[in-house]
Amino acid sequence: MDSAKTVTLKTYPFPYEEPLIKRYDIVRVKFAGASVEVMELLNGNGGIQLETVNKVGEGADQIGQQVDKDGHLNYPLIGKVKAEGLTKDQLRQKLLEMVAPIMKDPYVFVDMPRRGISVLGEVAKPSGVLLVRERTNLLEVLTQVGSVTEYADVENVKVYRENMDGTRILAHLNMKDTSFLSSPFFYPKPDDVVYIPAIKQKLVKNFGQMYAPIATIVLAVTTLIVTLLR
Repeated sequence: MDSAKTVTLKTYPFPYEEPLIKRYDIVRVKFAGASVEVMELLNGNGGIQLETVNKVGEGADQIGQQVDKDGHLNYPLIGKVKAEGLTKDQLRQKLLEMVAPIMKDPYVFVDMPRRGISVLGEVAKPSGVLLVRERTNLLEVLTQVGSVTEYADVENVKVYRENMDGTRILAHLNMKDTSFLSSPFFYPKPDDVVYIPAIKQKLVKNFGQMYAPIATIVLAVTTLIVTLLR
């Protein structure tokens, strides 16, 4: 990284956009308050089973209700709640307002199971990476895949992202330029795909390794023919 440059950010800490809830996301909501019967109904403990999803292989803490195809969550007593496009805190505030008329001293807890991104290309262990916390930056993500290889082209890192409005972005980052620290892609969002391509030297090396046996055979045959024609 070019240490001669200093990036001055307008705000501190680094700018960060909280992830928005999307369709088919899994959301965990727990209600609490002085009205025990209402609380049990809302939490699904009063004989009404809420639709829940458990992501296989991600542990019991991944259990929650899935946002439906129209972007809603559905609860007893309060009905459908539009969750798509909201942050966790916005959804919590919305649910608080909806349960206030039917529950005394309400409290609402909203959380989302750990979500991840994919890291491909020139890294030690290309794989999916769970974001252990929401505010995880790209450098921290790379440590979880064993960092980059010696052939990584860190000047041309690509990040693929789908936005809420259906648009798709393919961003290019130069990790040798400190300006990438202020990039909106410095903090990967859930479902991003990070691809680190190989430098040209590796491509040339691979080409040579691939065709070296063929070249050896051709040289041997040529030598044999020349010897026989003498």
